Amino acid sequence: MEAPWFMSIKKNPQAEGKRLLMDAALTLTSNNRSLSSLSLRELSREAGLNPNTFYRHFKDFDDLGLTIIAELTDQIRQPLRDLRREAAASVLPLHAVDVSWEENPQLNMKRFMQVNKATIKLFFDFVASNPNAFIVGVRELHGASKVMRHALRNMMSAFAQDMAEDVEMLNLLPGLDKGPLLALSEVISRDTFLLSMDYIELPDQRDNICLQAENLVATLFIGSTVIGGQGALVVGAFED
Repeated sequence: MEAPWFMSIKKNPQAEGKRLLMDAALTLTSNNRSLSSLSLRELSREAGLNPNTFYRHFKDFDDLGLTIIAELTDQIRQPLRDLRREAAASVLPLHAVDVSWEENPQLNMKRFMQVNKATIKLFFDFVASNPNAFIVGVRELHGASKVMRHALRNMMSAFAQDMAEDVEMLNLLPGLDKGPLLALSEVISRDTFLLSMDYIELPDQRDNICLQAENLVATLFIGSTVIGGQGALVVGAFED
């Protein structure tokens, strides 16, 4: 069995240096700084390393930022997809015969709501565990580095693509074509990413922020099914 990445870092001095530089960058930029504003000397001092160590691991500061984004994406992307399947299966096992929206709209709406709630919670739990990374990410989304802006947009698009594919594959909503489904997922991916700042800075309001995100997702997706001509099924899902 392959060792987790954090175990590999502990055993590999070169990887440990890379980790120290990444952690130092997140610490320094979490307080109203951008990656491009850092100097090599202050980053190395924060990491406790010789400045020359930086270029053993990164080409430049953009490369450092891209590595941080890639690592965060790798840590949360697949767990979100796995959780959608688990949450859907908790209401109706995936190996069971599909129950169509026409047959049982209430059951299918329950599946959608369960997936929505579970994935929102997982995302914000991840935000709480990695606050500095999200602070930097939100800031760099509108920062000076075109490379970072492009990478962050690509990251959100990747999450949106996953979401759209899973909603379709799990039949979480009726009557949404791929184009509108992906467009909605793009909006949701971006808005929840931006909400991460509120979640970090307003710890006493975290339950409300999660509920706000859940309502955003439900309103956009369910509203679009109504616009798409599936209003009767949606209304039926909320009837006793």
